Parts: sequence; C-alpha cells; structure tokens
Amino acid sequence: MITPVDRATEETLREMIDPDQLTAHVDEFSGLERVSGSADELQASEYVVETLREYGVEATLETADVLVSIPESAEIVVTHPTRQPIETAITTSFSGNTPATGIHGTVINIPDVTSESVQRASVAGNIVLTKGFPTPKPVQLLTDAGAAGVIYETVSESHLHEMIVTPIWGTPSNETKDELPTLPVAQIHQSDAAWLKELVAGSSVELTLTTEVTTELRSIPFPIGRVDGTESDRYMIVGNHVDSWHEGITDNATAMAATIELARLFAEHPPKRGVVFAFWPAHSTGRYAGSSWYADREWLDLRENSVLYLHLDLNGLKGADGIWYQHMAELEDEHFAAIDAATDLPPRDDDESFLGSDRPGRNSDQSFWGTGTSSILSGARLEPGTPDGGPIGGGWWWHTPEDTRDKVDIDVLVEETKLFATIAARVCYSPVLPHDFRATVTEIKTQLDEISSASEHAFTNIYDRLALAHEELHAVYDDIDQLSATSDPEFLTAVEDLYVALGNELIPILYVSGTDYGQDPALSQPLLPQLQCARSLPDASGPTRRFIEVSTDRAANRICHRLDRTLRAVRRCDERLNS
Repeated sequence: MITPVDRATEETLREMIDPDQLTAHVDEFSGLERVSGSADELQASEYVVETLREYGVEATLETADVLVSIPESAEIVVTHPTRQPIETAITTSFSGNTPATGIHGTVINIPDVTSESVQRASVAGNIVLTKGFPTPKPVQLLTDAGAAGVIYETVSESHLHEMIVTPIWGTPSNETKDELPTLPVAQIHQSDAAWLKELVAGSSVELTLTTEVTTELRSIPFPIGRVDGTESDRYMIVGNHVDSWHEGITDNATAMAATIELARLFAEHPPKRGVVFAFWPAHSTGRYAGSSWYADREWLDLRENSVLYLHLDLNGLKGADGIWYQHMAELEDEHFAAIDAATDLPPRDDDESFLGSDRPGRNSDQSFWGTGTSSILSGARLEPGTPDGGPIGGGWWWHTPEDTRDKVDIDVLVEETKLFATIAARVCYSPVLPHDFRATVTEIKTQLDEISSASEHAFTNIYDRLALAHEELHAVYDDIDQLSATSDPEFLTAVEDLYVALGNELIPILYVSGTDYGQDPALSQPLLPQLQCARSLPDASGPTRRFIEVSTDRAANRICHRLDRTLRAVRRCDERLNS
C-alpha cells in the first residue's frame, strides 16, 4: 500500500458515527414507496436536502429528465387444454406492453435461454416458459427469435423479485433508442410454473398473457450534497439510490441514511479533498438513469477532478454476517485493509457473490468508467442461495414488498458506515491518494496474457509499452512513498495530477468497450473488452479472419495510444518531483 496515506483520521470519524441519527433517518423513510416520479420519492428527496442543509452541507434538489419504466400488472390465463388463471403474476420494468386483451399463443418450455437452446426450439410466435431472473440478454435472444412473450419461473420458492430487462444503460440516446425491449415479460411462482410445465409436457398448451407497463420520460427529483475540499478541487462521490421497489428500506433507505450520516461527519470535519453525496434517482426503473444523467452533465469535471466512486446499496441487512466487496485493482489492497480496520465482519470470498467477481461489473450505478473514476463497492451480506439470504445475499425480501423496516439491523448499518467512513477518510484526508496504479498495469498485462494465449497473437506493441509503464511507474512510486503531509504542496499536486491522468487512461482500457463519452450496455462484459475479439482468430479463416484482424488492430492501437499517454503522464510527474 502507499505509505503517505492518512490512516489515523478515520478513527475520529468512526467514533463520531451516531446510531440514533442512522435510526432516525431510516424511520423517516419507513412507509414511503419511493417509486420514480412519485410523491413519496419527492418527500424522501426533500428530507435528504433539508437534513443535509441542517448539517451545514451545501445541498440542492436537482431535476433529472430521464426515461423510466414502471411495471403495473401482469395476467396469465391458460385457455387450452383447460381454462385456468395463474393466481399471481408480475411484469418487469421495460417489458413490452400487450394489447388490453393480451396476446394468445402456444407455450414452449426452454428451461435455460441460451443461443443454443433458442436455436434448437421453435420459438417464433410462441410464448416461452423459462426459469431465472428476467434479464436483458435472454429477452434479447427471444425477441430476435420471434417469441411472442416470455414467462419466467421465479428463482425463489415463495417470492417474486422485481426486475428490469432493458440492455440500455440510462436514458437511451438517439443511437440506442431502438434497442428498448418490446417483448412482453411476466414472472410467476414456482408452484404455478411446475403445474404449467407438467401441462406442457403432456399436451399442447395455450394461454393469454397480458402485461401493462408505464414507460415514459419523467422529470424526477435528484438530491445531491457537497462538501468541498480545503486543499484540492479533486473529490470522491458517495452514491446510493433514492428510488425503490415498494418501500425498499434495505434497498436503499439504509444506504441513504448512511450517506446522510457521512455527510454530517465530513461537514463537521472538513476534508482536504471534497465529497459529493449523490442520491441517484431512476436506479431501479431507469437502469441507472440518474447516475448516467449526472455523468453526462458533469463529464468534463468528473474526468478532471473525480478520484473515486463509492457505491452504497443493500445496507443494514438483518442477519448479515460478512462483507461483500468489489473494487478496481488500484484500490484492492487499501479496500481490504479498510475492511480489516473498520469492522469485525469478515470479508466474503468473491466467489460467494451473486455477481461472481471482485471487480465492478455492469450494475450498481457504475456510470463513471468512461470518466476514468476508480470504483469501490462493499457492504454486509447474508449467504446467497439460502432461505434467509435469498438469491443474492441481500435477504429473501430483496426487490419484494417485504423489504420493510423490520428487516433492518442498525448495528450492522453502524458497522458498514464505519467502513464507508474509513474508505472516504483515506481518500479525502491523505496527502497522497491511496490508489496504486501499478496493480492496474499488472492487471492489464494479466488480461492480455490470457487473450494473447487464446488468440495466438503476440501483441508486441502493447507488451512493450506495458513493460515501460511497469518500470517507470515503480520508479515514480518510490518517490511518492517518500512524501508526507509536510512535503512541498507542488509535489503533492503533481502526484494528484498523475493519479487523475492514470485513471483517465488505464480504467477505460480495462473496463470500457465503446466510447468514454457514453455508456456500454447493461450486459456482462469481461475486462479488456475491446480486445476480446482476438480470441476468435484461431478458428477464423478467409474474409472473416481478416475482419477480426482489423478489429484487433484497431483495439490494439487504442490501447497503445492510451499507454503512450500514460507514459507521458508518468514522465511529467517524475520531472515535477525531481526538478
């Protein structure tokens, strides 16, 4: 870890955390159904702004114009070989709407929707019964295959979890608007699905599916607070989401409470670097449209000044017994050290996570990769895949009407708030940021090694630059480790400028598939995404191989260009430190 990092001030902040304050905030949100654009969401947003101002935090209630999709109702009636309504069904955010009379079709069972299973089945014109979470990829596959609709068997024995199926991150652009889903989507209980599957196995089954979803542009409230730094214009963002499914007390009123408490701490103990406290709207029913809106509006400032996005979500869970985590490579060691210092809850292994990786993915308001902003996520969770933990470890009540005040453990929320305060303190009070971009360069090489091996491609131009970056970064970090709070302010500024430049170049190499100025789809993608096309080279021939080579060459050029700028930034910093 970086030596000149303040790991003492955090103790003061942890001692300042007030469980009574956290409890009062959570209670204030209890009973409010903070659906995007609702009066309850506005009431919660106004409370956030008023409370932040009482604490001395600069706070405003912005208005964001975003596309949201509110599920209203779903109805399923089996009409052949018997007439039987399904007792309970729900639809999803961004499901297609049916006519008021519904759509009628034959049911086919595809237990797992994949490219292969869809190709093997007669999907066109039929209504597909499947199992799992309603998510964008299978909905896209079924739409492309001509399905009339899809019915999902819920992953939980007794609960239907609200979901969203658009692949578009945030409000669509003119270029992506045609990718909005049109397929009607419903979800039913396992018992009803079992009956329906048994029926399908024995005869031809027909049913009528009706879905109603309100998808429209809305002007919705966006509360945001800010504590400026005393010595730097650079800042971190602490984000959560103000909107909810139903009451959403643990998703995400508890995180709102923790963020408000963090704002109080930083207002009373002004930091060297600033903190933005963002309560994103349109997380649940807008596919992160609030954070995406903010990233678009503040892109230039974020690119120049933001140094970390810390996302708070699913906090204060009753029964939580371990810390789930994700982080970018440059903050991995510091994040683990903060977990160890701040809480007695043990870290969970990353393979226990529903999200399946210790690196940030296309979820959780990760709208700031193109701005070169490092990212950390963590919080206390239950064991996923258990009766108490539910499908993702966020409690069996996750994304259901049962996410209510009785699911909160304030003691757990206090422990998490201590962790968040610790992370923020190390970023905002330290003479030097805790980011170690040597680890980021190493991760790029690790990913490149895998692609090079799979593609049988040398990538010499990238490897040469990575070797230089590794060598020169290690040299400049040796100088950085000699700095302290009493060092020449010009030296400290030089290092901060370097870190921002490194984030701007290295983070998009690892995380961005498209352009820095927009948002990649809300679909899973591997690290080093631009270069993944090269994996297909060994099995390709003729024109297809040449087309892949062109894509590979362009991706390699893009990476080399970023690494060249990385090297220039390192050399500028070295000159400033040794002039």
